[in-house]
Amino acid sequence: MTLRYAKIVVRCLPLCLLGVVFWREKPWQVQLSSSMPWAIAATVLLNFGVFLPIKAARWRVALTDPPPFPQVFAATIEGLLASAAIGFGSGDVVRSARLREHTQRLPADYACTWAERGAEVLALAILVFVAAAVMKLGALAMVLSALAAMGYLALLATGRWLVPRLGAWPRLQRPLSAGLSASTPKRVAGMAALSLAGWGSEIVMLVLFQSAFHLNLSFQVALLTLVGINAAIVIPTLPGNFGTFEAGAIMALVMCGVPRDIAVFYALTYHLTHAIPVALVATTVYLVRSHRRSSDRART
Repeated sequence: MTLRYAKIVVRCLPLCLLGVVFWREKPWQVQLSSSMPWAIAATVLLNFGVFLPIKAARWRVALTDPPPFPQVFAATIEGLLASAAIGFGSGDVVRSARLREHTQRLPADYACTWAERGAEVLALAILVFVAAAVMKLGALAMVLSALAAMGYLALLATGRWLVPRLGAWPRLQRPLSAGLSASTPKRVAGMAALSLAGWGSEIVMLVLFQSAFHLNLSFQVALLTLVGINAAIVIPTLPGNFGTFEAGAIMALVMCGVPRDIAVFYALTYHLTHAIPVALVATTVYLVRSHRRSSDRART
């Protein structure tokens, strides 16, 4: 029981630290630009119109016998609701469970999320390498990006060696085999390319927010902010990644010379602009799909 409470405290630490930062920096005193409503509206539209469809398309590349795209997109949205409400990696489980009505496909579909996450790590390594080259972050950032890519490739090689030797454990062998089947060079390249394309749209959102906070528009600052956010949330923790998300964004912005109070308010506002509309839409999608499935079962 003591260990359980210790884990809860450690996991909640980022959110507590964010509260301390807010208390010290008082970001609500920051003067916003008149373009803030437009920046929020444009960001919400880009998120639903570009970023989230790309995210769903990336997962569809990994899936075996994928259902139609609207079905994948709806399950992706529902997974984001679980991530916002529960956190700790629950989003991948929920979107896999909600993808198809027949749950016998759940282990294979969930395994495909592993393949997607692996390709995302590879894309993040590429993104970090590009950011390091563009912003001259030094050799350490380039080495870390190379190590991440090599670690991913080593993990794939280990999996391909291990799976044939798991015949005595079919429940473990089948999902691992499904994940590896979704990690062919062609699929990995497609998922990594879609990750980079989605992050390209997010750079546009970050630049829009720069104008709302009276900051000089800078692609380089947006790129570093994007890297900071994604590096901070690479391991799922708190619901909605609150705390870790802000920490990554604030660190990147402060490194670029943005005043700390502005960086704090920027990070939280940008995060909420993504989290709140997605939660509202995802709740509606979940209720509609649940009602439809209940009606279909009643008719049969």
